[in-house]
Amino acid sequence: MAPVVKRSKDHVPDHSSPLEKIPTLKVADQTLKNTVSVISGEVNSTYSRTLDGLSEILSHSQMRLRPIASQGPLQDLLSLLHRTDIDTAIVQADALEGLEGYAQAAARKRLRYLFQVSSKAVHILAPRDITHIRQLQGRKVNIDQPGSGTHLTASVMFAKIGIKPEFTTYDQDTAYQRLQSGEIQASILVASHPSTDVLAFPSSGRFHLLPIALEDGASHYRAGQFTADEYPHLIEMGQQVGTIEVGRILAVRGWPEGSIRYRKLKRLAEVIDTFLDELKQSGQDFQQGDINLQPESGWQRFEPAQTLLDKRAQQADEQRAFERLIVASGVCSTPISTALGERLYQDFIGWQRAREKITPSPTSGSQLD
Repeated sequence: MAPVVKRSKDHVPDHSSPLEKIPTLKVADQTLKNTVSVISGEVNSTYSRTLDGLSEILSHSQMRLRPIASQGPLQDLLSLLHRTDIDTAIVQADALEGLEGYAQAAARKRLRYLFQVSSKAVHILAPRDITHIRQLQGRKVNIDQPGSGTHLTASVMFAKIGIKPEFTTYDQDTAYQRLQSGEIQASILVASHPSTDVLAFPSSGRFHLLPIALEDGASHYRAGQFTADEYPHLIEMGQQVGTIEVGRILAVRGWPEGSIRYRKLKRLAEVIDTFLDELKQSGQDFQQGDINLQPESGWQRFEPAQTLLDKRAQQADEQRAFERLIVASGVCSTPISTALGERLYQDFIGWQRAREKITPSPTSGSQLD
């Protein structure tokens, strides 16, 4: 009789092809118990502010952040799928669309996200005689090197718009040189704004930022804009240029409930939720209402994180209802002490919860995104 193989709750069958497999690093669970490993951009990239914020709040809970250098959004998703030493990855929300076949199906089924962080904007540099993105049809447009975030988003964006330029894949420095010489007609960069790379581009009045309109069905994106204050050499004084912004998320693997890694991600979600307001107020990258990640985008939120956000929404609704009650009762005509206000609020919540048990009502409230 063949021996019985016992599988832990963390075991997830892997039917991927050899090409999709990433070598797994052997790490001791005890060593990584309080360490959160995160795939992020290279050192000194725009991702560093997010990592700084995460590192600070984790330290309050005796947890440590272990950054792992990004290999590009698609490779990062595959690493998250197949490497057990990775807890989370900061990826673009449109990264799923860059995967194909089994890899995409597996990612949609097994990956989740915790929270959204700040977006990046699509910059299209072009000569001033090109005034509409559809004028790029059939022209040479640089979309950065394969595997980069810019290459991914540009490919997805043009496919959604229905434009087929002649793509080139130079690095940004080479692309800007060829744009200046007229060898290519546009160059795309996906970056936070204002971008130091775009600011360094020598326009000499010949170039500008091409406007982009948000297309229907683009659930990974939102409308954004550049201003003359940000790019005075590319935008006329007092003018604005529309663009699209690409959402970024803390992606995680949907480990089985109750497993060691599930509990670790749940704890991570709780730590972030506890300090979410502080992160926003301090100018960190965590956002509210950033990108509308509907189910058709392919992303589902990690359930414990969704539960926390639902609780936040409920508390916000209760606070607004309490404030309306105070105003209607006239109690606010005189100052209320902190202690009295808190006691009145708790009494109100107790009354409301008791009322809900008697007469259930549909859950209301908005989510953070």
